[in-house]
Amino acid sequence: MNQENYHCSFTANNTVKEAFDSITRVSEWWTGNLEGSSNNLNDLFTVRFGETSSLIKIVEWVPDKKIVWQVVDCHLHFLKNKKEWKDTRLLWEVLPDGDATQVRMTHIGLVPALECYANCKDGWNYYVKTSLFELLTRHKGRPDTDKAIAREKIDMNRPAPRAVADPETGLILATVDVALPPQRVFRALTQASEIEHWWGAPDVYRMTQWIADFRVGGRYSVVVVRPDGSAYPASGTFLEIDAPHKLVHTRKYEWDHPVLGRRETTIAYRFDPLENGTRVTVRHEGFAGCEAAAYEHAEGWVRVLGWLDAYLFYQFYFPKN
Repeated sequence: MNQENYHCSFTANNTVKEAFDSITRVSEWWTGNLEGSSNNLNDLFTVRFGETSSLIKIVEWVPDKKIVWQVVDCHLHFLKNKKEWKDTRLLWEVLPDGDATQVRMTHIGLVPALECYANCKDGWNYYVKTSLFELLTRHKGRPDTDKAIAREKIDMNRPAPRAVADPETGLILATVDVALPPQRVFRALTQASEIEHWWGAPDVYRMTQWIADFRVGGRYSVVVVRPDGSAYPASGTFLEIDAPHKLVHTRKYEWDHPVLGRRETTIAYRFDPLENGTRVTVRHEGFAGCEAAAYEHAEGWVRVLGWLDAYLFYQFYFPKN
């Protein structure tokens, strides 16, 4: 089997029958928003997470040993390819392990090259290794149901990212409302493992080699890599760190930007708590006399905050913990 396929497992002090039966109780560990049946060969069921849904068919069933689900269709609304899971398979294996039982899950076709791999990996780790495990060992899982009401409210009221530029003062203001609290948003904007994951897109550019001395007066550097492989380094200094309320740093391109050159600018993020998340406000200064650069960077902030919003919205759907 291709080792790149997502795989996880856990061991519990239960019988193989108890483990097998728990897997089939999908609404008790994955999502309560389930239609259809998940208890027999050839059963069809649909799971829904707000706008996201997957239609699954049970194509193999070996009692107390193995189940195979095939994703017949799907709509992953947060991805460019909303059919990314279609025709993938989920292999469940239940194996005796001494006096205990090992549960293995392999999502065949969910590989690192896919857009959703990292977030789907986090989601499966949570729903299998935490929620399903607790259903089996504590008789109560942690399905998505508890977030359903809050999600519907967020789905209905999430405005698109927006930005405005004032070339006379050289100021850009941009804002977006995201679905997670300030502490989580602050982490997404300060940790390399987060920034390099969400900031960018394969057909635009990617943030790489993020290195930061995260303290006031500390320096950071990053390399922006475009689809053709060309690299564009940038760096700056942290001026203010007030987690999780505010973050301020400078930024300067280490190359000759066509409309900004190597001018140093200042970026200030503010994180204001909302009932269902955080309002992120970006104040980007230093564009006086560079009208083209101001408008270009305002458009860029709309794109960047859209990436941040999509990333954190997925984390809301599929939390790590």
